[in-house]
Amino acid sequence: MYSYPSYFRTGAENRSGTIRVTGEHTIYVDPDQAIISIGIVTKSEDLEEAQDQNRQISSRVVQSLRGNGIPEKDIQTSGYQIFPQYNYEDGKQVFTGYEVRHVFRITVNNVDTLGKIIDDAIKSGANRVENIQFVNSAPSAAYRQALSSAYQKAYEKARTLAGQSHQQLNPYPKSITEHGVSAETVFAPAAFVKAAEESTSLQPGQIGVTASLTAEFRTN
Repeated sequence: MYSYPSYFRTGAENRSGTIRVTGEHTIYVDPDQAIISIGIVTKSEDLEEAQDQNRQISSRVVQSLRGNGIPEKDIQTSGYQIFPQYNYEDGKQVFTGYEVRHVFRITVNNVDTLGKIIDDAIKSGANRVENIQFVNSAPSAAYRQALSSAYQKAYEKARTLAGQSHQQLNPYPKSITEHGVSAETVFAPAAFVKAAEESTSLQPGQIGVTASLTAEFRTN
């Protein structure tokens, strides 16, 4: 029995009367939205003092965000934590105070303003920036384009396989199965920060929107 070369078996399955193939394509789009976490960390030997300091700074940071045009609905508390602090002296655990963390999750609808938003938040007392995520808020158009190209790739694979195996390909697919959409996002790691003399500059790059599918064609 003739065995097809491995090239024709990779990514495709040739069965009696059918050819099944896969197709995938990626479209790159510019991000139009950023999601960022900005935090306030305060420490004190007294818990109420640490909380009060955190509350005052948090209020200033929120005012800064609102002043940069971010609506209240896009400013959400994502975490509020209190950590007892200890040092080890002569093998003994010694209590030193409390650390209070308040983290806001902010949605920025104009990525060009993100640097200024971060700078102003830091000047207002924020000392932690983490998980900067660039996204495209409406990837459906890019996905449809990627899906169309993914199908064309699958169809061309089927034509190639049919031609090599001396079969007549029915151009109308027997079935098509989408494997879902994936959209690459860009993250920046968490970091403690302080106000800088120069403004923050961020390069979001592009986002890859990928469509993949499996198509099955009849052959004669």
